[in-house]
Amino acid sequence: MNVEAKPRIVIIENDFPTLELYRRELSSEYEVLATLDGTEALAMAQMAGVQAVVLEPALGGGKGWDLLATLSQAAVAESPPVILCSTSDERRKGMALGAAAFLVKPVLPTTLHQVLQRIIGRRAAAATDS
Repeated sequence: MNVEAKPRIVIIENDFPTLELYRRELSSEYEVLATLDGTEALAMAQMAGVQAVVLEPALGGGKGWDLLATLSQAAVAESPPVILCSTSDERRKGMALGAAAFLVKPVLPTTLHQVLQRIIGRRAAAATDS
């Protein structure tokens, strides 16, 4: 992998202004793939090189929860960590389904960036240990 390459993240969000805010603010540090569409979300999240997924679990009437469960069932090495960003504080449910972090909206892009750095850094450290 190119040393200069930005970490690739996927943002799956049902609110277009929020999606654009995250994309704009995070694109200086990350290669950001973003979608409002639940059907393409799984394919994007499983693309090679994805370091983390930012997910709104209320996507498509709650289909985000199904997506989280699907990603969590994949082998740990193959599935990127998922950060949930939701207006409902369902932290227990999210963590029980395998989320790496849970943030209650409104989420400032700087806060999201800090959580991404921590989670991607932890994953990179684990990969070098094995």
